[in-house]
Formats: sequence, C-alpha cells, structure tokens
Amino acid sequence: MQANELIQSYTHKQLITKTIHMPAGYVDDFHSHPWHQIVFPFKGLLQSSIGGKSIIVPHNAMLYIPANTSHKSVAVTNTEFLAIYLNPDVWVEYASEAKSCLVTPFIKQLILLLFENEMSQQSESNTTHLLLVLRDQTVMANSYDIPLLLPTDKRLLAIFKQLKQQPDLSFTLKEWAKKVGASERTLSRVCAKEFNQSFSLWRQNIRLVLSLQLLDSKGSIQDIALELGYTSDSAYIYAFKKLFNQTPSKYRRDSLAHNLTLKI
Repeated sequence: MQANELIQSYTHKQLITKTIHMPAGYVDDFHSHPWHQIVFPFKGLLQSSIGGKSIIVPHNAMLYIPANTSHKSVAVTNTEFLAIYLNPDVWVEYASEAKSCLVTPFIKQLILLLFENEMSQQSESNTTHLLLVLRDQTVMANSYDIPLLLPTDKRLLAIFKQLKQQPDLSFTLKEWAKKVGASERTLSRVCAKEFNQSFSLWRQNIRLVLSLQLLDSKGSIQDIALELGYTSDSAYIYAFKKLFNQTPSKYRRDSLAHNLTLKI
C-alpha cells in the first residue's frame, strides 16, 4: 500500500512506518505527503530534491521532510530505506524546515525502536516519549551536506554512470569529452553550472561518496583506495578527510559499528 493510502487509513495514529527498496536509477518523482516524513537509508545512497535544493543522503544520514512539502528522490545505487511518517496533528510538534543530518548510533536505535513498537502496538504514551526524543535529537543533530553527484546534463550523466561502475577510470577531461561527444570547454562549463565546481572535483566527490558504501565491507582502506583509483591509501585518506572532516577509519568505526539489525 502506498504511503498516502496508509496515512488515510490510519489518521488516528501518531506514526506509520514503511520499509522501501529502490533499485539503482529509480526515480520517485515530485510528490508530497500530508504527514511529516523521516527517510533513513540503511543501505545505499539517495539524492533528494526539496524546494529547489538537492541533497545527498547516504546510509549514515537521514532526511526530515515537513508535511505537504514537494520532494523527489533518485536512488544513486541500490537503496533500502526506512520511512517514518509522523502525524502533524497529534501529541508532538515538529519542525517546519527540511533537514539532512548525521545519524548517530543513538538515533539509529530510536528509529529501530519506533519500527518495532509500531509493529507491536506499544502504548501511545511510550510512543510519544520516543517521538519527542527523536524530534529533539534531530533538531540538535549537525546538518550533513554532501556534494551532489547526479547531473541533469546527459553527457555528464553518461560519465557518472560509467564512473559508478568503474570509479578507478583515469580518463582525462579531453578523453571524457571525446567519449561523450562534447568539447572540454563544454564539459567544464556544464559541470560548473550544475555543481558550482570543477570537473575534476566532481569526479573525486563521486569516488568519495561511493566509498561510503565500500567502507561498510570488510575490505582494507588500502584495497578501497585502489578500487577507487587512488594511487595510495594516504591520497584517499587525505581527500576523504577534506570532504567529510574525518578519516575513513573513524567513519567506519563511528558510523558503521552500530548497524541496525532489522526485524521488520
């Protein structure tokens, strides 16, 4: 059953939970819900557009979307996410602005507990207390802004799709331009227009954001660096730290050590 159908069927509830799978490339075009929504990808990457702004949501982040806010989501990779729909008319008052934030181990456990409680029909008061804590934690959490990956330009999109499959490709801008039938100047211009950054920086960000998933594997930092096309693990660590303000090892330790064990 679609989310809005569920909402119409359970208007008396404080929340509704849903697990959603989106294969790579799937587009959930612009739509809205009468309830607030929390999106938490526990696997994969989403790129969401809200109110003229686009946001990357990896599997260590969540996105809060206020009720009646038009939004669009694209699965950058195969993605599974937990969705929580929050009734705006009862018990808890939520924020009116969209927010993407880092998910702490504590927030992860709160999300899981809300899913379990909703299925087991826990008391309303218990649910209210958990929702109040989740709301406060979301308000206090640091915003998590990751550079965008998915372009609208068809030539850049062709490059993105190939880099997603082979992130270690070392083609120069000139080689990419020839491959997609454009000039170097055109590729540079459209990249600057879409992402406000150079082609080389966009390409590096693709590698780094995709590496978030690789860090969820048992591969060594050195193996991941080589798979991404870096000449050494130190070069990868330096670039990762510059973008995410932490080393890959710290990300792996802090963000992935408390993965959810879903019972849904």
